[in-house]
Amino acid sequence: MRLYEFESKQLLRKHGIKVPIGILSTSAVSEMPFDDVVVKAQVLSGGRGKAGAIKAFSNSAEAVNFTNSLLGSLVLKEKVKSVLLERKTKTKEEFYISFLYDTDSQLPVLLLSTRGGVDVVELAKGNLVKKPIDQLLGLKEWQARDAAVDAGFPSELIPKISEFALRLYSVFLEEDCRLLEINPLSLTEEGELVAVGALIELDNDAGYKHKDRVYPPRMIGVGRELTDRELSVKQVDEADYRGSVKFIELGGDIGFLAAGGGGSMAAMDALILAGGNPANYAEFSGDPPKEKVYALTKAILGQPCLKGLWIVGAIANFTRVDQTMQGVVEALREVKPKYPIVVRRSGPYEREGLQLLRDVGKELGLDLEVHGSEVSMTSTAKTIMERLK
Repeated sequence: MRLYEFESKQLLRKHGIKVPIGILSTSAVSEMPFDDVVVKAQVLSGGRGKAGAIKAFSNSAEAVNFTNSLLGSLVLKEKVKSVLLERKTKTKEEFYISFLYDTDSQLPVLLLSTRGGVDVVELAKGNLVKKPIDQLLGLKEWQARDAAVDAGFPSELIPKISEFALRLYSVFLEEDCRLLEINPLSLTEEGELVAVGALIELDNDAGYKHKDRVYPPRMIGVGRELTDRELSVKQVDEADYRGSVKFIELGGDIGFLAAGGGGSMAAMDALILAGGNPANYAEFSGDPPKEKVYALTKAILGQPCLKGLWIVGAIANFTRVDQTMQGVVEALREVKPKYPIVVRRSGPYEREGLQLLRDVGKELGLDLEVHGSEVSMTSTAKTIMERLK
């Protein structure tokens, strides 16, 4: 789970990490709390600065106008519901520090640089130091000092930087973070280190250890909070251990329901290559009960502006086609969609499952075309596009 910046800073403040004084605004403002203020749109996507959603002001009227223009606007395809107003930090130098898990070494790593305020891609071209950390031994003081030396920090700053790294690593572990990034880490004119920019991603699987957390659900990998439909599918999935269902809204016009994780991604690629614009990504696997498939299908059909529906899946090993298709049939019977529907599904009880679809299509007069293993998945991507034309 990725946190908003204000949430990340609340977590850091709890552990004694110094952050700028700030106020979160969720409605229009008439004045600024500080003479020199930095206005930051609160969205989950990266690149806010480049998108023009973070600006510093010394003129109160300009800051007020900018703040009010951000609220309710779209930044990086996300609606801005809140804005963080921070007192501008009097910075002498800016650095970069982060902890994350490295997929190559399968260890936590420390990333450190004397350059801050730029993205990691630019940092990687310079003096970004990467230090793997033994999970049993933890980060030692000498390792933090070595990282600071290798990054090129002057000798008088090495103790300060290494001590900050040790404190930050404790937060990383205690809060079960997947990523903890401070960019920029500001060295103030008074010699303090302040986390001016903060990004934290938490490990969802460790949530049971942190019952005090009350963050609203948000979509992994998409960088936004869940829609009502996404939340309803998530709740249905978590309420029953049998099988799994996943649903992500994408904003296109072709409803997409696939079986199996790998096959669903291949099918999504095929649809896009055929010229389709998916309204969502959705997949079910592990032989879920019909109730789960019904909820998933109902969420897909509930999206506005659909022009077609593609139900697709490879040859299943143990997922019964007849039982899962019962959930699809119940949703179709309720919604009665008028747009074209193309189905390609195969596996155990394929004949019975596909017959259920044909029967409901005839019963409701649906524009429905059903295929089994006699045709390929990718060919039906082209079929749904032809039917739309």
